[in-house]
Amino acid sequence: MINCLNKQFYTAYTKKLLEQIFRIRMAEVFDMLMDVNARKLEWNFQVYVVHLWEVPNRFNEKEINGIEIVLQDVQGGRIQASIPKPLLKKWRGKIVEFKMYIMTHFIVVDKKEKTKTTNNRWSLSFSHRTTVQPVSKPSYPLEAFSFKPIPELLDADKLEDSVLIDVIGEVVGKEDPRELITSKGRETKRLAVILEDLENNSIGCVLFGDMVDQILPYLEEGRVEPLIVIAQFFKPSRWNGKTSVQSHFDVSKLRINPDLDEVKDFRNRRLSEKPSNSTRISQVTSHGPRSGADEIKNGDVVVKTIEEALSSSQEGPIWIAGTIVSINAGKDDWFYKSCRKCPKKVETPIGNRYECGKCGHTHASASLRFKVEVLVYDGTGSIMLLMWDRETAQLCGRQAEQIKDEESSDGEGYPPTLDSMMDRRLLFKINVKASNMKQYDHVYTVMKICDDEDIVEMNHPKPVQNNASANLIETGCSDSIGISAVVVNMHNDTESMVSLDGVEDSVTSLKSKTPAKRAPMGLKQSVHVNIDTEDEFGFSTNKFSRKTGKRQRIQINESDN
Repeated sequence: MINCLNKQFYTAYTKKLLEQIFRIRMAEVFDMLMDVNARKLEWNFQVYVVHLWEVPNRFNEKEINGIEIVLQDVQGGRIQASIPKPLLKKWRGKIVEFKMYIMTHFIVVDKKEKTKTTNNRWSLSFSHRTTVQPVSKPSYPLEAFSFKPIPELLDADKLEDSVLIDVIGEVVGKEDPRELITSKGRETKRLAVILEDLENNSIGCVLFGDMVDQILPYLEEGRVEPLIVIAQFFKPSRWNGKTSVQSHFDVSKLRINPDLDEVKDFRNRRLSEKPSNSTRISQVTSHGPRSGADEIKNGDVVVKTIEEALSSSQEGPIWIAGTIVSINAGKDDWFYKSCRKCPKKVETPIGNRYECGKCGHTHASASLRFKVEVLVYDGTGSIMLLMWDRETAQLCGRQAEQIKDEESSDGEGYPPTLDSMMDRRLLFKINVKASNMKQYDHVYTVMKICDDEDIVEMNHPKPVQNNASANLIETGCSDSIGISAVVVNMHNDTESMVSLDGVEDSVTSLKSKTPAKRAPMGLKQSVHVNIDTEDEFGFSTNKFSRKTGKRQRIQINESDN
């Protein structure tokens, strides 16, 4: 009996010893993530998955374009790996966060991205030869987060924002959520909360999109239990001297009161200093985004001409100055139907109710929001802009639902209230996209406007006052129209002057539906244009199609005199 027990003991001991030896030997053959290079393919890793997210198709958010993964090895080294679309069916749902795997055979890629999840130069790409095997008994503990101390962010002379970071803290303050339009022209939500660490250092945390809906249910008034969050892979930001962390597209993840050791330890230490018998989240006054006037006053931007905007070779927001000379809208295309809770467009109602594909709410009726295209001119050229609800309501002083029943004189045009935007000299903050630069899309999205008359006057292009011939060219069409200014003598026979406003007035007269332009004080120049029929030239100053040429440019050529 004793011999039998000894035999069983030694058998179990030997088995355990062999397993340990096997693990040690296997650890010796595993590659380290920071040693990755492009010189071989047969990599062999034992790693944890510390983060995983799906990347939507940029043209269709409901379609998944790929999966991104952040891996971590025993030395704490990290690397990002990508599962391309052709392999989604094979791997989607089979790789889970915070689990250990043995992974082999990758393609090594140098992505050179501006904002990265790791300090590793290289990234991995799954191929058809990649293998993934779960490890049931991990050989080393998981350390999924690399928390950046809040004081380190606040005291940094220069904030390093190229690598995303993790921050842990208790939510102690909140602003009211608000709607906004991104630089890509998409409508979204924004919510700022205040995070506080164990030493009572606080930092702003800005959430966008679905994260706003994710955290709102936890922000009820009178909450006495601590709300601990982990902002994983957030981007550090410093704006106007204020340091914050912000969610970064689909990469970032907000973990709210997760059942993790890091959170349990943080909560216990917080409660030892601040018991849960007092209100923990206070309301913070939201100053809102800076207005267009504030940006210009603070000298943060340079106002460019339309000609410069049209020839821009760099993506991003820029300011231009110009006058609205035409509204590209008909009876039913100056607004869109949206969810009553969020600005997402809603389609045909299901039965007698509208269902939002973004937030999931259903409503008996949809909300109406502005979406208006306007033609803007500044003396160097003209450009088509798309204005959303906030900017349009700011200019016309009414909401879309308030003017829906207004009828134009012919019954087929847009509501007359929109005409109040005509001839307005404004500053526009527009977003230049790659599709604009490549001329796939001739419409630029407006992000902000400034209608302060003094600021507009200082930044608006100066009127041209010399002998000139104006050529109006509509790009994208095979026809062009030349307009020659007729010089007339005013107070002095030898002094002649041409006004661009005169050219505009004559061109405008070709289209009876375009509201009359107000002529500014000063000299006006008559222009004679010989055009038998408008259709012969295919020319219109009021309606512009996305499929045809949108950019118009009025070029002023110096006379030889």
